[in-house]
Amino acid sequence: MTAHEPLTDLRQLDLRFVRRGDSTVLDRRIFSWPYVIARTFALAEDLPHQRTVILQTAGGAIHGGDTLRQRLQLDAGAAAELLTQGAGAVHRAHPGETTRETIELAVADGAWLDYLPQPRILFPDAALVQRLDIDLAPSAIAFVADAFTLHDPLGAGRLFRSLQSSITVRRDGEPVFIDRADIAGMPRHFAHHSCHGSLLILAPRDPSTLEGWALELSSALQGEEGLYAAASLLPSGIGIGLRFAATELRHLRAATDLARQFARRRLL
Repeated sequence: MTAHEPLTDLRQLDLRFVRRGDSTVLDRRIFSWPYVIARTFALAEDLPHQRTVILQTAGGAIHGGDTLRQRLQLDAGAAAELLTQGAGAVHRAHPGETTRETIELAVADGAWLDYLPQPRILFPDAALVQRLDIDLAPSAIAFVADAFTLHDPLGAGRLFRSLQSSITVRRDGEPVFIDRADIAGMPRHFAHHSCHGSLLILAPRDPSTLEGWALELSSALQGEEGLYAAASLLPSGIGIGLRFAATELRHLRAATDLARQFARRRLL
C-alpha cells in the first residue's frame, strides 16, 4: 500500500485530508452504507490546524458475514483526528462465517493523525478478523488506538468465538513493525479484565528519548484504577506501544487519554 494507491470500489469509506494555508481541509469524502460523515470540527487548541471528524454508522453494529474497509489519507502537513460515535457492537457469526474489517492509514511527511475509534463490543459467538495497515512517512506522527470489550446480554458469561487482529506499520512501503493476535474466546481467569486495548504512539524521535517516555508512561499508569498496563519501545525506534487490560471501559478510556496527552504535550 502506498499513499498514491488507486481507489477501489471495495471501500465503504475513503477520506483524504490536505493542508491549505493555516488549516486542514477534508478534500475527499467518499462513503457508503453503513458509514455517515458530517462536517469537521476544530477542537484542538494545541494544534490549531487539526480537524476532527466523527465517523458514524447507520446501523451501529456489524454482523457475521459483513466486510468493511476504510481508508484515511493525510497529505503533507495535514492534521486530522478521527473519532467514532461510540463503542460498536460485533454480533454473532454463524458457523463458517466471519466479520472482516480492514483499515488503511496513509500519513505523509509532516502530517499528524489521531485515529481513536471507540472499542469494539464482542458479543457471544462473534468472529472478527481485523487488519490495520499504517503507511507512515519518516516525519509523520500518528496515534492509533485499538480496543475491544466483552458483553453477554444474558449475563451468562458466554464468549466471542474468535478474534484475529494484525497491525502493520510501513516506512517507505517496507514493514517495520508487525503485531498479530489470534484469540479463540477468552480464558475464564481473565474475566475480571474484560476490556483490552493498545495505543501506538508513532513519532520520529531518538530511541533513547522514546525509551525514557515509555518508562515514565509505565510508571504513571501503575496508579490508575482498574487497570493493568505497560509501555515499551517499538522496533526500529518508530515510537512507543502501550497495552491495556481493564475491568471497565471507563478505565481503559482514561488510560488511553492519559497516555495520549502525555505524549502530545512532549511532541508539541
